[in-house]
Amino acid sequence: MNRIEIPEAGITVDVPASYAEMTGPQLFYVMQQLDALQRGHIPLTEFRVRVLYKLAGIKRTPRSIAWERLHPKAARLRAEKVTLLAEKLLGFVFMPDAEKLLPAYDCVENHMPSLRIGFRRFIGPGDGLMDISIEELMAADAELALYTTTQDPQHIDNMLATLYRRPGPRQPSGRRVQPLDIDRTARDAHIFRKVPSWKKYLFMLWYAACVDNLQRGTFTINGREVSFAPLFSDNEAAGKSLGWLGTLFNLAERKTFGDIEKTSATNVIDVLLLLLNDKYNAENARKNHTAD
Repeated sequence: MNRIEIPEAGITVDVPASYAEMTGPQLFYVMQQLDALQRGHIPLTEFRVRVLYKLAGIKRTPRSIAWERLHPKAARLRAEKVTLLAEKLLGFVFMPDAEKLLPAYDCVENHMPSLRIGFRRFIGPGDGLMDISIEELMAADAELALYTTTQDPQHIDNMLATLYRRPGPRQPSGRRVQPLDIDRTARDAHIFRKVPSWKKYLFMLWYAACVDNLQRGTFTINGREVSFAPLFSDNEAAGKSLGWLGTLFNLAERKTFGDIEKTSATNVIDVLLLLLNDKYNAENARKNHTAD
């Protein structure tokens, strides 16, 4: 948190220094303003001032508006100070040195655990995508890749239909939702067209942050700190692996979790733990062989 002190007014407020420090209402407001900025509805300066006011809990009242009209010179000086303060305190909002204004989103908490569209309620993944299956991750990643290539918003709706489903029985991955049916995804996705664009924007940023956390973060599992970073090395030459699909085939062939259907439904963390263990065993075997 960053602390703002205005002694002459007797005001002291704490302003979040990252997306992860924001409350739900603050985050939703920032996403709405980000969406407006990306669409060209507001300039960057206005975006920063609006966000600063929200994060600091400053509200414009009829009295303050009247004061601004009666004292335009003082109001202009105050606006300049607010703009400078916003630039200083909101540096975390966007990635540094990026050609475009790309949000530096770092929050893995799912602030949209469910979506209500009309009379329907859809349950989303838990924080950090920790309760989804390997099949769900593969399907969502495929839609994200297609969206990146085509910019067709239908693929975002498909991602939502993959990860947000109606309440149902407990799945092997841990969630209580209807089973995933890949063949129905495109047909089920039409309902998600009604989701506001800023919520879809938040979903995309959150999903990317969660995937990055899976690849680079540190987790405490059974009292031990575990990082899956060794599994996502960039040293492997392109074209030599089928990625998640190849992993799925290999695990199904070994029947570690069962046939391909049961393996597909396995929690992604369980799969990553097995792959990490296999990697360590292979490295230890090579070291022992070299020592001999």
